[in-house]
Order: sequence, then C-alpha cells, then structure tokens
Amino acid sequence: MLRISEVYEKQIRQPKENHDGTQFTDFQKVYDTRDGLINLDYIVSVFPHEFTASIDKEKLEGNFPENTKFSKFIMDGNSFRKSEIVVVGSFDKFCSELEENKT
Repeated sequence: MLRISEVYEKQIRQPKENHDGTQFTDFQKVYDTRDGLINLDYIVSVFPHEFTASIDKEKLEGNFPENTKFSKFIMDGNSFRKSEIVVVGSFDKFCSELEENKT
C-alpha cells in the first residue's frame, strides 16, 4: 500500500455582506487534501501534474504553499470512483517510492 494525500474539491461557506449591510452566505469551492492508501496493484501510471487554469490556481490559494508539487495517478478504473487522482508530491518522489515497493 502507498500512503497519499489526495487533492479534492471542497465546498466552503463564506459569510458576506451586501452594500445595505444585510448578511448572506456565499459558497466557494477550494482544493483541500485527504489522506488515503492506494493498493500498488491498481496503479497504471503516474505523471507530473500542474494546475495551469486560473480558476484552479484560485482554488489552491491559501491551502497549499506556492511551490507545492503535484502528481497524477492513473488507476485501474474498473473498481474506483474515478481513474485519475491528483495527489500532493513530486513525480520524482513517487518514482523512488514505487521503485522501492516493486516486487
């Protein structure tokens, strides 16, 4: 098993105020992480990943340090929620971890 921090989209509440002083709740989506374990037998491939779209960069702001590295895992999609998972960690880090775990 490989321990990872998966990047996922989370919806948060933001209290806001109108020009007339009334308050309302606005919802915003941000990227956050959750810990997980991946069975090594289901990893098909790993690629470096970079969030390039401006909307993705806004979702990252405040939750990740500026030079955080990300990787994309492609999983055997028959038994998972989705076949692509973005995780925190550099491609080189996962290359060495997967080499160590190779049987």
